[in-house]
Order: sequence, then C-alpha cells, then structure tokens
Amino acid sequence: MRILKTLFFSSILILGACQDPATETTNNGTSSDTTAAEQISRPTSPKSQGDSLDAVIATEPNNIEALTLRGSLRLRFNDPNGALLDFQRVAAIDSMHAPMLLHLGELKMLRNQSREARNAWTNCALADPEAIDCRINLAKLHASIQNYEPALKYLNELIEIDEYYAPAYLFKGIVVRDAKRDTTLALQYFQKATEVEPKYVEALDLMAVTLASRKDTLAKYYYQRIIDIEPKNAEAWYKLGVHYMDIDEINRAIEAYTQATIIDPNQSDAYYNLGYIFTVMVPDYKEALKYYSASLKAKPDNNYKAHYGRGYAYEMLGDVQKAEKEYRKTLALLPIHKPAKDGLERIRR
Repeated sequence: MRILKTLFFSSILILGACQDPATETTNNGTSSDTTAAEQISRPTSPKSQGDSLDAVIATEPNNIEALTLRGSLRLRFNDPNGALLDFQRVAAIDSMHAPMLLHLGELKMLRNQSREARNAWTNCALADPEAIDCRINLAKLHASIQNYEPALKYLNELIEIDEYYAPAYLFKGIVVRDAKRDTTLALQYFQKATEVEPKYVEALDLMAVTLASRKDTLAKYYYQRIIDIEPKNAEAWYKLGVHYMDIDEINRAIEAYTQATIIDPNQSDAYYNLGYIFTVMVPDYKEALKYYSASLKAKPDNNYKAHYGRGYAYEMLGDVQKAEKEYRKTLALLPIHKPAKDGLERIRR
C-alpha cells in the first residue's frame, strides 16, 4: 500500500488577492497614488473611502490617480464592471499609467483573459522600469504555461531592481526546478528567499518539501521553522508526519499526525496515515480501525482508501462480514482497486 503524500505546488498560482487600495504602494514602497491620497482623509471603511474618491473625481474628472484608486477598490470589493469603467477612463487620458495597468491585468486574470492580462502587465513593465508587481505577475504567468525564458527574464529584472525581494528568488527557484529539473540549484534560490525573508513560509515550505523528496533529514528543520511561525498550521504538521514516516521515525510521525488532527479535525489524510502505521508498521488493528473510521468521518465521500483500510483491519480481526462490506464499498468507488479485489478473494477462500 502506498503511503499518501501531499502533492505540493505542481502548478503556479497566477493571481493572489488584490491589494488593499487603501495601502496600495509602488514597487519601491512609496505610495503610487500620493496626490489622490493627499486629497482624501483616509476613511476607515471601503464605503466611506469610495465616497471620498467619488467626491474627488466629481471635482477632478481627469484625476487618474483617484480613478485608479477607485477602480482598484471596486475590483477588490467585487465590482469588476465598475473597475473596468474607471480603468478605461484612465486609459483614455494616459494609456501607459502603470498602476492602472497593474490592476487592469488583475481584472483580466479574474475574467480568465490571460492574454489581455499579459499585455497590460507588459505595458506596465515598459512604462515603469521598477514595476515589481507587474513583473512578478508576468513571471508567474509565463511560468504557468511553461514559457520559462521570459519568466526568468522578468525574475532577473526583479532581482536587479531589488536584491532583497524574496519572491523573485522563490519563483526563480521554481522555474529552475521545472525548466531544468535542477533541484539542487532550485534549493539555492529557495534558501536565498528564506535568508532575505526569514519568515517567508512559502519558501520554507518549498525548502522542506524539496529536501523531504530526497529523504534529507534537514527537511524537518524547515517544517519546524514553519511551525514556530505558525503553530496552528495543520498542513505543516501533516507534512512533517509524512517526512518522519518516510525516514522511519514512526513515533515522531504519530506525534506529528496527531497534532495535525488536533488542530484540524478534518485532516482525513493524517487519520488515514495513522491507520496505515497501525496496520503495517506497528500492527494494532483495533487502533488502525479507529483511525480509518476517523478518516471517513472527516471525509465521507470518495474515501476509498479508508474503506479499504477498514476492510483489511476487520479481516485481520476476524470479522469477515464487515471486511467484505468495506471491500465492496472500496470497489464501488474505485472498481480497479486490486487490493480490495484480493481481499474479497481471500474471504471467499
């Protein structure tokens, strides 16, 4: 039986949450809408901020900073049509206004118009030699379609703009890993990202996952760093358990999986792996049955592995009727599941 493992980061997410327009910054950390901001007394709610922007735009209809800020606010609070109208008004005045192009690209990605997003971000990068957000979005977009050369180009530009910009090293490591299949070099970039930003959980996770794939015991150090930063990170505890199980530190694996289930009772995979441990590594079929049942409670639908685990535990405990029932449930969910077929055959004999 194969131990369940977590597949991590096989595809790159293109777009995160839109920036809060109240704290929107340019790439060197200064306000990108300073003029508009000076005219608006930073309201405490999105509605009051929107009202203040409306007032500014009513008196200055060509204020591209206020229009861009209001468009980004509308985009963040689920008014893409209103945002597009604001961005179109800005484009009619200055089609190469970099902050507008950044948010226009985000809007196009939300509408699954990746080519238009790429065009907006490309123009943004042309308009602003230090446009970090546009370049990182372009790098992610190109990498997601395996267009690695331009992705590396934008990542290298980012590092030249700001050598302490940790995401550039993180995504360069991802591109190197995927394009060149060079995990050793990728690890160097992941490590650099953690040096630049010691609490960069995504980089720490990639370090840990990559090392764990090599069964390198250093992986647990990086998982532990994540847990130190986010003690309630159930997924980190689960991955730590997988790593301990892979390197045959079974007691620590049990502790890590148990902690994952305490933090998140819906961690069905952690329950399943505990059941596997008590089936194969430390045989205790009553204990295994308890964990397989917990896995099914956490994930009742399409959990064929837990049904099979319960069937095997029942069989080992001599309850062939319940074993047969669980094997049949397994095959109903996955008809080609050979271990369940073998289990039924053993029961028949």
